[in-house]
Amino acid sequence: MNYDLSVKEDRRKFILRANSLLKNKRNNVALQDESSRTLNQNSYIHVLCRIMALETGVTEDYAKQVYFKRFANSNLFIHTTKDAVTNKMIVVSKSIAELSITEMRKAIDNFLKWAAENGYYLPEATIKDDGSMDFKSDKDKQSYHAAIIQTSRVPELN
Repeated sequence: MNYDLSVKEDRRKFILRANSLLKNKRNNVALQDESSRTLNQNSYIHVLCRIMALETGVTEDYAKQVYFKRFANSNLFIHTTKDAVTNKMIVVSKSIAELSITEMRKAIDNFLKWAAENGYYLPEATIKDDGSMDFKSDKDKQSYHAAIIQTSRVPELN
């Protein structure tokens, strides 16, 4: 179970869970603090969203919010919560910045799979512990770098 200790309700649940474990005299409890997604993972997913945006004719933000978060990774990003002011249930989207390294790796894999299932090619890469990228093939490496160049161009003014 993941607890965001900056959220009051998660802090409460964390304390209840810890007290429950202590009460039940658990001898061994593993507590993991996973670091946030890496900058290279963040850069990679943004390039993938740019490629998807170019392929589909939508904005990069739309590709990120709808294709990456809602369609490919709704279980990681989309949840409902009760609004404190209106007391109504609302749908909220988690930020990419809130993901751990492991969650981000899974989200990227899900996005690559979702894109392929829907007929879109996205370059596959593995981000190593040292931050370097290992592409699945030369075609993936070339496509990735071409996308960076293509999306980095400044449009000409009329």
